[in-house]
Amino acid sequence: MPSAVELVILFTAIAMGAVGQIAMKTGMNRVRKSSGGDLGPIVRALPRVFSDLYVLIGIGIYILSTVLWLWVLSRVPLSFAYPCISVSYIIIIIAGKWVFRERIDAWKIAAIVLILAGVVALGFSEPVHSESSSGTPASASLVDGGVPE
Repeated sequence: MPSAVELVILFTAIAMGAVGQIAMKTGMNRVRKSSGGDLGPIVRALPRVFSDLYVLIGIGIYILSTVLWLWVLSRVPLSFAYPCISVSYIIIIIAGKWVFRERIDAWKIAAIVLILAGVVALGFSEPVHSESSSGTPASASLVDGGVPE
C-alpha cells in the first residue's frame, strides 16, 4: 500500500487532471458560444481556443497534474496507481451536474458505486513490489534472465 503522502499526491494529481478538463470544457463552451456555435475548421479555431483564459488555465492545471503524476509513477506501483484514475470519472460526473447542468441518471450512480468499489478493492489487494531487492524491476527478474524488456 502506498504511503499517506503518496496517496495524497496520487489523488491530488487525479483531481487536478479532472479540474483541468472542467476548465478546458468551460473555455471551449465560451469559444463555441462566441463563435455563434460554429468553430469551423479546427485550424482556424485554434487562435480563439488558445486565447481563452479558461482553456489556458485548464491546460496549465493539466500540465501540473502531469508533473505530479510523473512523481507518482516513480514511487507507486502502476497496477495500483493507474486504476485509481477512474476516480476522475466520478469527479467529472459530479462536476458535469454542478457546472454544466448535465443529468445524473441511475446508470451513472451505479457506475460511481462500481468505480468506488473497485478503488477500495485495490486498497485491500496484495502489496505489489515494483522492484526486486537487487534494484531491477520485478518483471525483469522473470523475463529474459533478469534483463529488462
